[in-house]
Amino acid sequence: MSHVYERAVFGGSPEELKEAISWVNVRMDKLLEIEFDGMYLGNVTKSVKGKGILIKAKDSLLRRYIAVWANELKIGDYELPFNYLITLGNSRNEDVRPNTVIIKNTYTKNLGEYWYWQGNEVRPCVEWLISALKFARVEAFIRGIWAKTNEVMYCQGEVISARMASRRMRPFFVIDVMKGKVRNKINLAGMAISVGRRPFFTRVSAFQEEVTCDKMIFFVRPKTEQKLKYRHVLDVRNLTVSYGKKSSPVIKNVSFKLRQGEILGIVGESGSGKSTTVKSIIGEIEHDFGEIGICGIYSRDQKKFAPYIGYVPQDLSRMYGDFTPLENIVYFGRQYNLEPDELIQRGRQILKDLGISTKGTETTEKLSGGEQRRVSVAIALVHFPKIVFLDEPTSGLDPVRRHEFWEYMDEINRQYGISFACITHFPEEGEYCDKVAVYLKGKGFVDFGSPMELKSRLPGSGYVIDIVLEMYSTQAVQLLESLPSIDTVLQRGEHLRIFPKSQSNLALSNVLDKLREFDLNVFQLLPKDQVDMVDYFIYMTNKFGKTPPPELKEKKKSKKKKKRKAKR
Repeated sequence: MSHVYERAVFGGSPEELKEAISWVNVRMDKLLEIEFDGMYLGNVTKSVKGKGILIKAKDSLLRRYIAVWANELKIGDYELPFNYLITLGNSRNEDVRPNTVIIKNTYTKNLGEYWYWQGNEVRPCVEWLISALKFARVEAFIRGIWAKTNEVMYCQGEVISARMASRRMRPFFVIDVMKGKVRNKINLAGMAISVGRRPFFTRVSAFQEEVTCDKMIFFVRPKTEQKLKYRHVLDVRNLTVSYGKKSSPVIKNVSFKLRQGEILGIVGESGSGKSTTVKSIIGEIEHDFGEIGICGIYSRDQKKFAPYIGYVPQDLSRMYGDFTPLENIVYFGRQYNLEPDELIQRGRQILKDLGISTKGTETTEKLSGGEQRRVSVAIALVHFPKIVFLDEPTSGLDPVRRHEFWEYMDEINRQYGISFACITHFPEEGEYCDKVAVYLKGKGFVDFGSPMELKSRLPGSGYVIDIVLEMYSTQAVQLLESLPSIDTVLQRGEHLRIFPKSQSNLALSNVLDKLREFDLNVFQLLPKDQVDMVDYFIYMTNKFGKTPPPELKEKKKSKKKKKRKAKR
């Protein structure tokens, strides 16, 4: 899916910088990328050029700046070896006086992982850290002054602790440094250093921390989060499930993979094993054989990958009807060890993205079925999982509401980068998905691929001859299927969807000759019409419907054995 970006260019004058900050603040819920060039205002003024992620933009009476987490930064002829934190502005307190600023709105949701503080904000920063460390891991990048030599330093590492010593006015925190240097001389890697602010009384050096901070950025990670390396957000291999030792498998040898950000449609008839597959993946039922991987974690213990998944059940009664949507989000979201303030902030944004922010004060039971379904999705999204499973979310919705629901899902998928695995018995909904797993009653899992791949596997490589006759004929399907060049003919309303064994003019010529032979006149003809997912599903149902399911085959075999024994 190609992305369309919003792009704005600003100059470096105070007026244009103010305009840039106004443009940014309207879009701070999105991930904004920035490119800039200008003059570096260090000890020696040099030209500077860089790009990175925009962290914060502030316009006040005292300061006007844009904070950037730069992944590329070149000062003069020197290129910094790793990411660096700088501010753009016109005052002496900032690092760069910009000439040109280019900001790009990626339309990807900013998940709020970045927290920026100035050096004079140590006290509120430490108060925030004390609260954040209770439920999250916090990584930090610090720029400041090394107290021993009074030289510029920078470091990156994990915050170990934060303390507030109010009597001595000493708010400070401690970092376990992964990488960092003091003016490119002293290597700080492996050290635990304390960071604070410059004391009011400089003679009281006993209370001074090792680093007096100037600029700080923090990256918040849930404590349950691991540094995962995986190619597929979902990896199912040879999954087999049966209810009881003696019963035959409900699903057998189910295998499919899904990359991060893709949408999977699990399409099939009722009773074909769709829900069984999902329930075994999320750990509601045990599977007999096979492997299930979520974000690179392969385990039968669902608790290990629970933080990475969300689940939207078909039964909406699991929500509390006398709660508002936001109250439901906070109630269910607390199981992920998130603070109520964070849940409220996330919940409001997700409800806005799902188009029901105006319903936030109404009780859930007063909402329509489609709105309740979106509230259920919001609950599953609040902890920002990697993949969300939805059990027939469009069941009971009319075609317009179903299309509307999928539009919201596409928007959430694009902005948050969250994968979806959606159970549906509407084949046409497979067109909204990147990948489709196909299930048939009596056969279970039968096929997997993108909608285009699945349709291209049919006779005709994804194309059919579409014919509408002037007069309906009950014999037309049988007559055309008798032709050697034709594989199958599907009747869809007044349309005859003809699958040739190969794409050639011979098949079309044979069809027209056969219809003329029996005086069947053609009203409309499309010699090469594209197959849709409904065609695909009807074709597969007809194909596998001609052969009995495994259970019937076993019964027939057992009957034959009994007859042989009786003869003996």
